[in-house]
Amino acid sequence: MRRTNLAMLVSASILLPSAALAQLSVCGVSPSEVQQFGGFGADVSAIDSAVQMQVQLSPGVSNYLQFEVSSPTDVRIEATDDSGVDPVMELLDISGNQVAADDDGGGGRASRIEASLAAGTYCARVYNFSSNNGPTTVQLGRLEHMPLTQGTAGTGGGASDPCIASTPATALAFGALNGAIANGNVLRVTRTGDISYHRFTLDAPIPITLNAKNVDADPVLRLYDASGNLVAENDDFDGLNAQINMQTALGSGEYCVAVSALSDGSLPIELSISEFDEQAFLTARYDSAEAAPAIGGTHPIDDIGTVTTSFSGDVLVGGVARWVSFEIQEPSLMLLQGFGNGGADPKIYLFSDRGEQLDFNDDSGNSTDSQIAQELFPGRYLIAVMLYGFEDGDQSQPVRLSVTRYIRAQ
Repeated sequence: MRRTNLAMLVSASILLPSAALAQLSVCGVSPSEVQQFGGFGADVSAIDSAVQMQVQLSPGVSNYLQFEVSSPTDVRIEATDDSGVDPVMELLDISGNQVAADDDGGGGRASRIEASLAAGTYCARVYNFSSNNGPTTVQLGRLEHMPLTQGTAGTGGGASDPCIASTPATALAFGALNGAIANGNVLRVTRTGDISYHRFTLDAPIPITLNAKNVDADPVLRLYDASGNLVAENDDFDGLNAQINMQTALGSGEYCVAVSALSDGSLPIELSISEFDEQAFLTARYDSAEAAPAIGGTHPIDDIGTVTTSFSGDVLVGGVARWVSFEIQEPSLMLLQGFGNGGADPKIYLFSDRGEQLDFNDDSGNSTDSQIAQELFPGRYLIAVMLYGFEDGDQSQPVRLSVTRYIRAQ
């Protein structure tokens, strides 16, 4: 997706006012962990238009963005999902108390918080629910300012009460679930509504996978035990679809699954349960470029060998990552590019042979083509190529992949 708004890159180090340095904490964390919104700690009550900044999201890392409210103000804070990340936001007061929180209120996997705030200092905590690395654009403004995200529509809510013994729920199987999902069988039901509850019983421990599918409904899954304790939950495992993987065998007993819709509860959601399949789980991660397959393993990888000058070739790409490996034999600046030639909107990922994601890009400059420039040490690397916004039923499209090597002048 092409972005026309210019974003301000977050500095790696921010100089805080001397008064802030004297504080033991800002928004519940050390002042050194806090960044001034827009680089100057925007006063949302006084700005003429919404302020944006770009934040790099990595799994397990929180970004605290501080801003001021000089008089009671209705505030909107948003974070985009354009790069494939899944931003989650919390609005915190100066003491670190949560004022509001949101995951997908901006539409898709984008986040949006709208709140009426009294005068004071606040922080937006932004972190990544997905395992991807990538940038998100965070916008701070008032309700009268033009929003950055599309928001959500429909009747969806996403919230669910714990499933306890008295909660009305439908049975997923006659008798124990173990027999229904034995020998690779998959149990499927289609349900409609903002929230529905479904019970099942296990007569022997077994690892299971639960799926909830319909990207337009944006489902959420929650698994409860017989006492109503939350065992696991998930939103947006695969795009906007939800999945829970109980890789360790779930013990014998009774369980309840809550299925809710974040976007539109009037749409059907397919709920499926199967025995956990390690290979299928890993393949799904490789297909979505959330993890890189091992070079020399069984997952398909196109090897273009050692790059001494450049390589250029076409790959047919859809919603499943196409993997390409290459090798360099001395330190080099590598330029990786994916050209859609006006018809496709490619995105590319760069991984080391150890499985570390080194970079990601969707749109380069004002183009929907992708580009990564990285200085790399000798070794082997992998590139994943996918299409942005690919949906089931779409046609795969050719992408011209270019790998060019540069070396420093002697």
